[in-house]
Amino acid sequence: MNISELVHLLGDILGQVLVEQESRELYAIEERIRAHGKARRSEDAYASAQGARDLANDIAALDLDTARGIASAFALYFDLVNAAEDAHRLNRLRMEELRKAPEPVHDSIEEALVLLKKRGVSSDQMAALLDSLRVELVLTAHPTEARRRTVLSKIHRIADSLRLLSQGSLLPREVNEHHQLLRNEIATLWLTDRARTTQPAVTDEVRTALFFVGDIFWQALPRVYDTLQAALDKHYPQVSMSPTWLRLASWMGGDRDGNPNVTHAVTAETLHLHRGLAIENHRRTLQDLGRRFSLNAERVPLPPALQAWLNNREPLPAHVVRIQERYPSELYRQILALLVADLSEASADDMKTRLLSTQPHAARIRIENLMEPLTAMAAAVPAAVSRGPLNTALCQLDIFGLYGARLDLREDSARLNAALGEVLRALGIDADFEKRPPEARKSLLLRLLSDPVPALAQTPGVSPEAAETWALFRLFHRARAIYGPDLLGPFIITMTRSAADVLAVLLLARWTGSADGLQIVPLFETVSDLEAASGIMTELFALDDYRAHVKTCLDGQMVMIGYSDSNKDGGYLMANWALYQAQEYIARVCRELGVKLTLFHGRGGTAARGGGPTNRSILAQPGGTVAGRYRLTEQGEIISSRYSSIELALRNLEQIVNAVLLASSPLLDETPVTPTDADMRVHQVSPRSIPSEWGAIMADISQASLAAYRGLVYETPGFIDYWKTATPIEEIKRLRIGSRPAARRGGLEGVEHIRAIPWVFSWMQSRFNLPGWFGLGAGLACLHCDEAHTLNQLRAMYAAWPFFRAVLDNAELSLSKADMQIASLYDELVPDRNLARKIFNGIQSEYNRTVDVILAIKGRNELMEAEPDIRHSIQVRNPYVDPLNYLQVDLLRRLRALPEPEGEAAQEIREVVVLTINGIAAGLRNTG
Repeated sequence: MNISELVHLLGDILGQVLVEQESRELYAIEERIRAHGKARRSEDAYASAQGARDLANDIAALDLDTARGIASAFALYFDLVNAAEDAHRLNRLRMEELRKAPEPVHDSIEEALVLLKKRGVSSDQMAALLDSLRVELVLTAHPTEARRRTVLSKIHRIADSLRLLSQGSLLPREVNEHHQLLRNEIATLWLTDRARTTQPAVTDEVRTALFFVGDIFWQALPRVYDTLQAALDKHYPQVSMSPTWLRLASWMGGDRDGNPNVTHAVTAETLHLHRGLAIENHRRTLQDLGRRFSLNAERVPLPPALQAWLNNREPLPAHVVRIQERYPSELYRQILALLVADLSEASADDMKTRLLSTQPHAARIRIENLMEPLTAMAAAVPAAVSRGPLNTALCQLDIFGLYGARLDLREDSARLNAALGEVLRALGIDADFEKRPPEARKSLLLRLLSDPVPALAQTPGVSPEAAETWALFRLFHRARAIYGPDLLGPFIITMTRSAADVLAVLLLARWTGSADGLQIVPLFETVSDLEAASGIMTELFALDDYRAHVKTCLDGQMVMIGYSDSNKDGGYLMANWALYQAQEYIARVCRELGVKLTLFHGRGGTAARGGGPTNRSILAQPGGTVAGRYRLTEQGEIISSRYSSIELALRNLEQIVNAVLLASSPLLDETPVTPTDADMRVHQVSPRSIPSEWGAIMADISQASLAAYRGLVYETPGFIDYWKTATPIEEIKRLRIGSRPAARRGGLEGVEHIRAIPWVFSWMQSRFNLPGWFGLGAGLACLHCDEAHTLNQLRAMYAAWPFFRAVLDNAELSLSKADMQIASLYDELVPDRNLARKIFNGIQSEYNRTVDVILAIKGRNELMEAEPDIRHSIQVRNPYVDPLNYLQVDLLRRLRALPEPEGEAAQEIREVVVLTINGIAAGLRNTG
């Protein structure tokens, strides 16, 4: 079945469900509204205007119960269409692989090796690249996944059936079985509440992350390792990959920045859940392996070391004795049974209680207790035996250890300084530490780092906040001491403003005995912080104490750059340019000082927050900044959309690795790339440097863009009031979609206080999509793009500079999902009509200007003309998204007209607004 047939099938089943579970009347109303939505998008002006009027009238006439049914129907329709598109995409990839075999498919790992070999990368150079290769995905719980886990699970089952149906190889009875399964799942989905009834706890988010770790990544990551090794065997047979080059981390349960619900006790519980998942998964794997490993020890003798290991385990547990009696010659099976017993015992360890206690304790099992006997087994048995499940088990142990995913810790620099300041006051060292300028704090910290550790209470400090921060560092030390260093990732400092902020963490870690090997990661987010980043790193590396600390970290220095707050601070274009320059300068500092660098990219789902195709974004990084190392966040709904199945996960992981390999090509140092290099244009391999005039152009247009953005968002009187009334931000703030509050200190009274995710989410819902493009047109217009010379220069930049190409491509997609006619409906909600007229006209003008200049540079007539599949998908979806926007606007109008905004009637309306938010997010395939 093709995509149209799949969507038609799903639409028919949904229609049947509406009739059977609700009423024929509701189905008729839904069909009428759908017809009006399609008419509104007609190319005939009269039909379009009539469709808009009919749509508005029908929506306004709905009672609340019917509105709830209509919103649910459209939201569920988009969930089904998204599942169908994913199934279609996977099957297209399968067909491409079959058609191109034995040649590799595009964006695959093998394709990267083929391209690098064609560019002349030698075996020695490839070995050096792989020796430095480190790719890590970091799962985060930012509140952008607007659907419940229960709903996601049902959609995943629907997607599995759609994938099989679209392959076209099922028997007739199997087709009927899957049709029945779809009817069952869609009916169940219809009768399931889409929205959460309670706010999720932090541990709920942790369990959601671990679902993906255990059910998806546990299988997918070893297959990616196998894929790379197979490609090396084919194209670089003398080269082997380094161990543990691709792994996972998580922020859920460790990210304390602005989330009062993440305490040290929650972090201890998170570590317990991580270890519990890993131990149970390894236990099941080895249990299955034991059933398979029926080798007769007389035919495959145990090596002496393994025999000694087995002898030392006497007396055997009762169930292993039974195995020994039943299978006396199957010694490998007995060894595996003993390892399973060890894991079962470790699974019963009350890790949280142990971590929160001060009593001496030792872990019941360490990773080496498993790796040593299994590695010996792999060496002892024939290669045909070891290459199967045993090698996979070893790979899983190597990747996931006994922690599943490393847990990062993150805290705000202000809170860290305040906690340390309180301790210093209690010790009589400094009464005003956190109030002092950075240089004074740095001088004191350097002195304290060289002094002996003072006598400290178990929980020094007076305030609960300081005690909590101190407890976190104590927990960090105890977790590493008992369970090993691998279960914890780096410590990330939000809003790093100075070298002193980093040294404060180093001192807290040293005073709690947890400094050695701890990667302390400054996070630079605002435009000014990004501009100061290289100077701060230079200052840190000039300090003997800090350089000595970095040497204890095997992976060197990690620096995180934030895409979300930089966009909110400086607008789309300035944020992208500031991020680009910060990476260049930080990498240069580290390269000159011989410091190993990993850049950690805090990307989100939308273009405004660093989203877009990940492989293109990697290739768009400045030359020399990737160098085999890439760490990125996978946030919110992006996790469920990119990694909802093993097949989707494999595709996304291959694209990431493909781009990291290409962007790390060692020949970039040796072969200068010019703007006319056809190889770079085809393969988008980042050049080491760009012409200086291009950098000057970017500096000019980013400053003009910044002025336009700040002029609107920060300097226009009444803009915050406009935003709060022209978007559903108040309703988004109330959504139960994350454990973290929607705003930092100060609430919604200033753009600087609102979190970037709900900021972007609100503009996306109202179809302005402002953070994903605003200011780009103003920036480019300063160059007078109507002049032929300037336009040709910008076209050359677009053709040959992957960064500039990505900036324009991502903005074009944002503009395509925006809709100024729909946005004007939200504009009508603003009470101050003079303010509304002024702001909306400015946004409309900038939208038109940005569209015009992008089309001129690309030489196109319409947005997304070069991406017909995406363009078609947006055009097909719009008539179904529009009714949800009309309904949301109508409901917001009703809600704001109520005399009691917190009464029962308001709550009932908000419940339906939530359904429209879900539906629009699903229809646009973006939230925040």
